[in-house]
Amino acid sequence: MNSRIAQILHANGQAEEVFKYVLSARGKGLRPSLVFLTYELCGGTGLSEAVDCAAGVELVHMASLIHDDIIDGSELRRGRKTLYRRFGTQAAVLAGDRLFAAAFYLFSLARDARVSQVMTQVIQDMCMGEINQLHSPAAEESDYLEYIHKKTACLIGGSCRLGVILAGKELAQGDSLQSFGENIGIAFQLSDDVLDYRGASAVMGKEGGRDFAEGIWTLPTIRAFKRGLIPGNWFDSDFETIRYILEKRGLLDEVWQLAASYVKKAGRILGEFPDSRAKLELQKLLEKLIRRTW
Repeated sequence: MNSRIAQILHANGQAEEVFKYVLSARGKGLRPSLVFLTYELCGGTGLSEAVDCAAGVELVHMASLIHDDIIDGSELRRGRKTLYRRFGTQAAVLAGDRLFAAAFYLFSLARDARVSQVMTQVIQDMCMGEINQLHSPAAEESDYLEYIHKKTACLIGGSCRLGVILAGKELAQGDSLQSFGENIGIAFQLSDDVLDYRGASAVMGKEGGRDFAEGIWTLPTIRAFKRGLIPGNWFDSDFETIRYILEKRGLLDEVWQLAASYVKKAGRILGEFPDSRAKLELQKLLEKLIRRTW
């Protein structure tokens, strides 16, 4: 898959330097791994279509991070300058656009038209979630859970659904494994919310304390505000004060346990499938997620 991504992003001139930088900043590849593993779980054989779709999913994720960093004004991503800080906003926007275009070229190669349909809906949901959050930040728990579903969970759920589609399995398995992925996505984002206040930058791939610095409402601060533990303008306080309150009053542990409950939901869905190598690998992934050792 990595060679496929490198092939599809081949460029000349100044663009070559930009895309080499993009490729060198890739993460762990959770989403493409889920395409491969759900494809195998559902009895898929032959890898050419799966490779293209997994590469496409990773390109969508990479593009979304580039655009997120611009919107958030982020300085670092995985310990390095973000693309727009390194090459400028215009080049970064265009690079993100090219990644989206390259992804849909790869999706268009699939024989089943539902591949492009699923990913089109995923990207629409991601964009709408970010627009709504930008103009009306979620300060209610239900609104926040809906936001992180669009921001993170829908792409992970869509990745799992692609595996089912490529394997040619029925709709029921697609619904089931999409839900599996969405539960993983919500757990992933909730654990990120906690780690931002616990300073685990190396685990998250971005600098800790960023949510506080940008005044972003996440579940720990939403719950703390609703219980009268922090003021509505908590972002005008200093980071250590807010971090201490969230830790001391158990909000961080509470949200961590909620994340774990979503992992358990995903585990129950996985338990419905017969034992296989793919199922074992997905179980290992859930174990890593609940420990956040990656």
